[in-house]
Amino acid sequence: MEKKKKKKNSNKLNLIICAIAFVFMLVYVYFVDGFDNIVSSIQQINVGFLLVAMLLMVVYWTMEALQLHAVLQTLSPGQKFYKSLIVAILGQYFNCITPSSTGGQPMQAYYFSKFGVPLSNGVAALLSRFIVYQFVLTVYSVFVLLIRFNSFSEQFAPLMFLVMVGFAINTLVIVFLIMLAFFRAPVRKLAGWIIKLLGKLRIFKTQEVVDDRTAQVNEIIDQYHENFNFIKRKPWLIIRMIFYTVIQLTAYFSISYVIYLGFGLSGTDYLTIISCQAFVLMISGFVPLPGALGAAEGSYTMFFGDIFRKGTHSFVGISTFIWRFLTFYLPIIVGLVISLFLGKVMKIARPDDEETDDKPIELTAEELAGDSVD
Repeated sequence: MEKKKKKKNSNKLNLIICAIAFVFMLVYVYFVDGFDNIVSSIQQINVGFLLVAMLLMVVYWTMEALQLHAVLQTLSPGQKFYKSLIVAILGQYFNCITPSSTGGQPMQAYYFSKFGVPLSNGVAALLSRFIVYQFVLTVYSVFVLLIRFNSFSEQFAPLMFLVMVGFAINTLVIVFLIMLAFFRAPVRKLAGWIIKLLGKLRIFKTQEVVDDRTAQVNEIIDQYHENFNFIKRKPWLIIRMIFYTVIQLTAYFSISYVIYLGFGLSGTDYLTIISCQAFVLMISGFVPLPGALGAAEGSYTMFFGDIFRKGTHSFVGISTFIWRFLTFYLPIIVGLVISLFLGKVMKIARPDDEETDDKPIELTAEELAGDSVD
């Protein structure tokens, strides 16, 4: 009961932090652009482009839902797509309100189970999506860095250092995933050694805690390993998920370009703008705050400061607000509404309203194999 109360209070606190950040962003836009500049900017923006930018967020959600649904179709034929879409949106909501986007996957697994998807199948879909997403994001980042790093390195030297840190972290994640796929035993030994070292340093107070953490980590390692075995036997599934992920990331990166066009600006090509957006994502990806608060807005303002300018008139403040609203606050609003709707209309409680088992889910090879073959 105490754990449930702390979890619920934590989610409320994160929502409060996001609300405070929203107010600060309004104040920031006011002081950066000034009231007259804000009014002038709003009068100049094309509402049609704003709707297109919002539509790109819908595409972003839809592509994630298609990734999850593609896996579920192989494991639980007959699942409705709208349920995958709801779970995808709820995942974004919980990612936004938790540090380092750690809350999305556990809550998605929870809601999948409430929709009648066997827990093992829901987790398999989530892990498959995570693996493919990380690979595509890393490849996307490599492409952007190769074509734009030199041109940005002189103008944004400190920021590009942070970009490289973000890229290094993404690369380490991929290396770790590859090790889980092909070198499970060494990874388990390494993890066990690290946990024992933490025990000797008294970070883990007792041997019982050390043993418990070792067992949990081994279950997680086995789970990821089995999931690699699952997706590598289905090449067409991998191709579909890669295709959906490329569209998803491109839609997300294109939002800033649509906002740029909405202000009637010109002179900066599409590739430069999506490169800037990719660099913002790399920087904000390793900031351990809900939605990378502060880092996302700051890096966006610095990268796009000269781009969102027409003569002496700057649109960077209002454009930062629009971009942040669409990519961060809109998912929170939509996700919160959906979670409340599910609770009141469909009688599905929020995960923080009922007791849940925090033990990692262990999947067997048979559970991951599925009955159908792509």
